[in-house]
Amino acid sequence: MITEVRLDYFKRFESQEFTLADTIVLAGPNNSGKSTLLQAITVWGLAVQRWQTERLSATSKATKRTGIAISRKDFSAVPLREMNLLWFNRDTAYSKLEKPNEKAGAGKLISISLTGVDSHDAQWTLTVKLRYHSKELIYAKVVDATGTPVTRIPPGVEEFRVVHVPPFSGIGTDETRYDPGYQNLLIGQGKPGDILRNLLLEVEQKGKDNWEALQADMREIFGYELTDPQYSPGASPYILVEYHDIKSPKQGVLDIASAGSGFHQVLTLLSFFYARPASILLLDEPDAHQHVKLQRQVYDKLRSVARRRRCQLLISTHSEVILEDTEASNIISFYGHPHQLLVDTEKDRVREALKLLSSMEIISALSGTNVLYVEDESDFKILREFARILEHRSVRFFDEPFFHAIRGRHAKNARDHFFALQAIRPQIKGVLLLDADDRDLPDHEVSADGLEILRWERYEIESYLIHPDALLRFLEGPSPDLFRAPKRAAGKAFLESELPPAVLRDPLGHHEYLLSVPASKSLLPSFFDKADTALGKKDYYQIAAQMTADELPSEVRFKLDRIADALDISA
Repeated sequence: MITEVRLDYFKRFESQEFTLADTIVLAGPNNSGKSTLLQAITVWGLAVQRWQTERLSATSKATKRTGIAISRKDFSAVPLREMNLLWFNRDTAYSKLEKPNEKAGAGKLISISLTGVDSHDAQWTLTVKLRYHSKELIYAKVVDATGTPVTRIPPGVEEFRVVHVPPFSGIGTDETRYDPGYQNLLIGQGKPGDILRNLLLEVEQKGKDNWEALQADMREIFGYELTDPQYSPGASPYILVEYHDIKSPKQGVLDIASAGSGFHQVLTLLSFFYARPASILLLDEPDAHQHVKLQRQVYDKLRSVARRRRCQLLISTHSEVILEDTEASNIISFYGHPHQLLVDTEKDRVREALKLLSSMEIISALSGTNVLYVEDESDFKILREFARILEHRSVRFFDEPFFHAIRGRHAKNARDHFFALQAIRPQIKGVLLLDADDRDLPDHEVSADGLEILRWERYEIESYLIHPDALLRFLEGPSPDLFRAPKRAAGKAFLESELPPAVLRDPLGHHEYLLSVPASKSLLPSFFDKADTALGKKDYYQIAAQMTADELPSEVRFKLDRIADALDISA
């Protein structure tokens, strides 16, 4: 079993360590490094296996060599256009003064170090060093914990087998027999479905027990019965594998290509288990193409089979179900800096992050920007214009904002979203700005550590646009003319008939009308309708854009002060 992995200069990791257990789940967004870890272990396994093979077949003179050459065509672990794509930032040599005691131009070695324990609980450490030679060739050296080239693989590693199953990509209608080398090449190219029938044939040929166990697993999960694989190279070059639905015998026997993608994926995963006995099985997104209920069932089955076969599992996933069924200490989060989770609260945050966060939100959180929650995008745009008009320091935030619109949903959604962001940056701060129609919602129902809750005194932010001078000026536009005069007159007549006299005299005052009337649903649509002006709610920020500072109540500046303080926006 592998207990630790250390990587230096491999793909997206300049230097990174991982601690592993019997079953480890890697969780995080796309392009965060989950697959990179799986590929690193696969490369280590390939290099060690090639080293052993070449040493066994080498002449006495060749056995003194400490490195082996691996060409790009023989490199079946990862699909590569050029070998330098294995290196961090594709940088294969040290630059001047980059590292003490290393000359500029000296080769920068990739290091993939694995530590584990054998069946007798004896610890071993073995490191693969990769040196770049050309776009088509690298050299691999195997060294011990002290950095000394080994002459013999430790006993606990001699039989250690790494099997990598990339994301499922579908199967073809026909499949001929492939030798193991070509199978490995297809796997490295991300095409495990292209060898599914080969795997099934190998399982059936290796013994009755394995084949019957695989059949039983598929019956339990899907209710389908697999028929024995048929392959007669003299009669046909293709492997035939069929199935039938136990509950629908009249349906007849079908080729496995006729089944759904979920069936194909599960069959592929279990086929790797039974066809290729592994010390560690690396599964990249085994939950794709599967219904939520099936995800849990398959995950339980994979762990059960792994325990029976004494196989370590390392699983990359986006599945909330798999996270829910895994102990927090067995999860490595790839949000931010990869780290092992310690408590269930951290697991809950990662699960919410997978469910709720977009890529742009993840980037914003990682960049150190704090978050503002508003009702919708139009609220944000109006608030941005208010900050500009008042020349408020919060303009710095609105120029490069990180905001999330709850779009009329329950305010608790903001708390859940903020909880998810804490999986990426635990110290993140946020502000939830609510309309007054949420005034009866207790703070404790939406609060969270680091999240400040603010409420408008008026019914909603659009209520702060209710200033007769500002509304009529908007109707006139920047260049008043005879054609706009009727619109202004109609708008003025409407306001005088609909607004209480107190609001007309003192639009900045504290009036019950402005506290209780939803301006965006009643007054403003009717106002623009009477003034024969087309303006939807999403464009109400244009009214705010031409207001003046003396047309805004002092509360607006006060709210912006609170937002700036909470989000650490300096002057």
